[in-house]
Amino acid sequence: MTDKQKHLLSLGLVLIMIGLSIVMIFPIEKSAKLGLDLRGGLQVTYEAKDSPEVKVTEERMQQAEFVLNQRVNALGVAEPEIQREGARNIVVQLPGVKDPERAKEILGKAAVLEFAIVQDAYAAINDMAELNKQKSEGKPVLGPVELTGDKIKSAQATFGGQIGAQPIVNMTFDDEGAVKFGQITANNVNKRLAIVLDDQIITAPNIKGAIPDGKAIIEGIDSIDEAKEIAIVLNSGSIPVTLDILEYRRVGATLGAEALRSGVIAGIAGFLLVALYLLLYYQGLGLITWLGISAYAISVWGVVAAMGQFYGWTLTLPGIAGLIISIGIAADSKIIIFERVKEEMREGKTFRTAVDSGFWHGFRTSLDADLVTMLVMFVLFFVGVSQIRGFALALIVGLTLDIVIMLLFTRSSLGLLAQIWPIKSPKLLVRVGKVR
Repeated sequence: MTDKQKHLLSLGLVLIMIGLSIVMIFPIEKSAKLGLDLRGGLQVTYEAKDSPEVKVTEERMQQAEFVLNQRVNALGVAEPEIQREGARNIVVQLPGVKDPERAKEILGKAAVLEFAIVQDAYAAINDMAELNKQKSEGKPVLGPVELTGDKIKSAQATFGGQIGAQPIVNMTFDDEGAVKFGQITANNVNKRLAIVLDDQIITAPNIKGAIPDGKAIIEGIDSIDEAKEIAIVLNSGSIPVTLDILEYRRVGATLGAEALRSGVIAGIAGFLLVALYLLLYYQGLGLITWLGISAYAISVWGVVAAMGQFYGWTLTLPGIAGLIISIGIAADSKIIIFERVKEEMREGKTFRTAVDSGFWHGFRTSLDADLVTMLVMFVLFFVGVSQIRGFALALIVGLTLDIVIMLLFTRSSLGLLAQIWPIKSPKLLVRVGKVR
């Protein structure tokens, strides 16, 4: 394969990348998953505190996180975020919530865990989502509450069954709960016992026989992760985890929209100013830079949209700041390469020779700078809090695409230009200065 074919192939890959990015971008209003600071809504930061009876542990923090997730699902908020910060903090973000006070009240109430028999008419439904749907429509899916979660002593996910490889949940009741559970199971053999957390059916195992000793096993679980989730639910009703509100913040929809508008305007203005400067200063090479930065900007937007759709990455105002900074870094990379090409031409080399040697010298310098910055961003991403991590991830995305665009677009464009345009005067492309 000749150099010209390699360059054309590289440019073809860039066009494919741009095409895929455009597909991800449209419709524009849904191209990115926006964070609380851009959409408006409610953010509550909880801090777990030790109680006289129970100390905060990782397991109990997972239980608290699960319960809060159940609360958020009950609110019906689109694209909520619940994440841990440190060992004791849980941050709940509810973008676009219409009644923050009601949301705060629901998030703060105590967990309610209940056991009830599934009525015969609905016993054949194995899908919990369908059972909950029928229940929400007012249908008598469940009988009366037979037992509450405060009678559970412990629940643990493990492996068991006949060959010891089936995910199961071992559940133990206190003395009072053991007696009551024994009566329930004895009276409802071959019926399903629903485990309900905050009015949502989590699972409904079948009762195979009477269990008088208060030690039950839940079988028929598909995976160990599902078993752990059920164990967390069961423990949530019996372990008191005190969650104090560390921070309560409301962001109005108008303020969020204004922040988004300002961020977008800043990004477009930064892009246009950088492109205009390079076009004026580097003349013909500036046109290549303008096209390269355009390809870079579209690709960045496409990656942001893809990460939001497939991985749930939320774009925040610090993230937009990171993307704007990355435009400047991408421009710096082009400047370094072009200045190196100018240096080669000042030595009296032809434009083609100057491009061949100057690009790689400039690319190595830009690559070193990008990798050092990327290393710092990785540190920020893994040790920082949510918005700092958003800034770091945005800059990592920008730096990675900068390297890709330099290799595939800038190098190939310069190489093709040097081959197909026998330039007599390099000044048509760039101010060279005096030749030594």
